[in-house]
Amino acid sequence: MRSIKRIALVSIGLSAACGGTLQGAPTVDEDAATPHADGAIGRRNDGGVGRSDGSRPTNDARVFPGEDGGPPRTDGEAPPHEDSGRPPQGDAGGPPREDGGGPPPNIDAGGCTVGFHVCSGQCVDDTAPATCGSSCTPCATPANGVASCNGSSCYTTCDPGYTTCASGCCSCGDIETDPSNCGYCGHSCGTQACVDGVCGSTVIATGQANAYALAADNNNVYWTTIGTGSSVNQAPVGGGGETVLLNSQNEYPAALALVSGQVYWTDELQAGTVSRIPIGGGSSLPVASNLAYPGALVANGTTLFFTTNTFASESAGAVMSVSASGGSPTTVASGQSFAENEYTSIAVGGSNVYWTTYASVMAAPANGGQGATTFSSNTYPVAVAADATNVYWTSIANGEVNASVYQQPQVGGSIITLASGQYYPNAITVDGANVYWTCGAGGTGTVVSAPIGGGTPVTIAMGQAEPAAVALNSTTVFWVNYGDGSIHSVPK
Repeated sequence: MRSIKRIALVSIGLSAACGGTLQGAPTVDEDAATPHADGAIGRRNDGGVGRSDGSRPTNDARVFPGEDGGPPRTDGEAPPHEDSGRPPQGDAGGPPREDGGGPPPNIDAGGCTVGFHVCSGQCVDDTAPATCGSSCTPCATPANGVASCNGSSCYTTCDPGYTTCASGCCSCGDIETDPSNCGYCGHSCGTQACVDGVCGSTVIATGQANAYALAADNNNVYWTTIGTGSSVNQAPVGGGGETVLLNSQNEYPAALALVSGQVYWTDELQAGTVSRIPIGGGSSLPVASNLAYPGALVANGTTLFFTTNTFASESAGAVMSVSASGGSPTTVASGQSFAENEYTSIAVGGSNVYWTTYASVMAAPANGGQGATTFSSNTYPVAVAADATNVYWTSIANGEVNASVYQQPQVGGSIITLASGQYYPNAITVDGANVYWTCGAGGTGTVVSAPIGGGTPVTIAMGQAEPAAVALNSTTVFWVNYGDGSIHSVPK
């Protein structure tokens, strides 16, 4: 068994998160830089695994792109800009006016430059609120706030003393201490107190040494522990009544998924398996066997997708699928570079499966047959999530203490920065309104959320002991604190 070290790498309002400066939603250059319906989210979305030597990855071993997205110069200097064959852009992104004046009335045959799109025959800035996104939709200005555009959709920034609500920007009293309006209007803490705009968490379980992967539904929350006394467990969403579904020295449950009343997990002990056990307890059964270190796991209907790695080379990883009822696994993609970044994450959204490699977010059709393609390159992703429209991922391309959270449409388009300045965000998930992630270490970890499409990120839990895996049900956010072996929740 490999030695795996656990490290800590998801609403609206105003708060600092993860110890860095948070941004609303500016677009970023693609070269600079994705939960499942049943709530099944493992570590780094689906329970990734650690480095074989027990260490975390460092930037020292990485080769980052040069100024133009290419390889760095050997002389240490930034590469020169290559001639694109297009003259410098004018004031609105089109070709320069011969008379030296403002934007041209029409674009040239080459189209608009990066960061601009066509509206009424002119090149306009992608982030202009009056012509937001490719549809050129004007952003409605709310009362007591400012409308902005992130390059593809509108979002609102409220004036001081106001917070986002269904009608725009509302004032609802003291959002720093009111448990009925904690952090923003209408956000209830339930029975917990509101301190500094953050709800206190409900403790689901304690004493869970090496708590690792996580999943949830509307009745229960499920988690694994690894190492000595590995286990698969469940407890009611309100806490109390913990049930140990599996307790075995011969298991290493690295990720969880839920399908049709069954709890599924990947077991890294060799020969590795994907196994299942009924919710509430019963006999465990293998679904797939003789696997090479199965790690990340996600379910899509009655199909399970998971990663494997023989560690024979830097590109010895694979993505596989198997029916939840069992059978022979199918290879979705092989030759994946997991060796230098074993923090593998996997998600399903729309008709594709997405996963993280050392440097890129990869994609392949969920029904197989077409092989893998690079969805986003040179972003050094850690965790990925997806819904029917977008892919979301956390990135350490700018370092572990200055990490970012990104969003991009599955059909391609502008990358949206949901947050920057994050401290190693290592798990991510999404519902129909917000993206959620965990970050931080020691006693300073946080759980953060941000609206889909961009907006002000909000800290929804702070002072956590290495928060890791995160999961959702219809009303609640759950996470694992690896540092003290506890399971927590707060209302969305």
